[in-house]
Amino acid sequence: MGAKLLGQPLENRYSQQHPAAAQVIVVLGGGSVGSVPDGTERGGLMSAGAARLLTAARLAKQHSLPVLISGGQVFSDGASEALVAERILLQLGLPQEQIIVETQARTTKENAAYSAALCRERGYKNVLLLTSALHMPRSMQFFERYLGEQGIKVAAYPCDYTLNPKGQFNPRWLVPQLQAFDITCMALHEYVGMAGAFLQR
Repeated sequence: MGAKLLGQPLENRYSQQHPAAAQVIVVLGGGSVGSVPDGTERGGLMSAGAARLLTAARLAKQHSLPVLISGGQVFSDGASEALVAERILLQLGLPQEQIIVETQARTTKENAAYSAALCRERGYKNVLLLTSALHMPRSMQFFERYLGEQGIKVAAYPCDYTLNPKGQFNPRWLVPQLQAFDITCMALHEYVGMAGAFLQR
């Protein structure tokens, strides 16, 4: 029950905007695992990052849009999220010229700052921001700030939903569940992060 009360307002804040006006899809990393096997390669994406990348790949192919992947190496024993994601996009058949990588960002704030610089360099004025629905409100705080300073418009494309927006009450919600605990923790993390982003203005 707590997961729904905390998570639903975040996931419902933004709806998926049509990519027609976008010049580039900016997809945020969602975590990587350094040396795990991935076929003949090493390094993989965690579930949120994989879900975001799959959605970005589909949109890029459907609308012939470039994909800017933002995400560096957060932990010393990890891998650069953007480089792992780039490899996967190439394996999924997206051409190299359609992929842009940003490998420095370690936080959502840095995702926005570094992406803004790349978009300015390439002359992009309309960006489609793609990240998990829970993460979208905090991401939009930073992206509207940093890209807005460059005169760049940002549209939201949330994905990787964890809650059913039309779900009816079920008595099981009253029983503690590990998945609900995870969602509660992630939602609390986002609320704290949003408060921090507001105070950093």
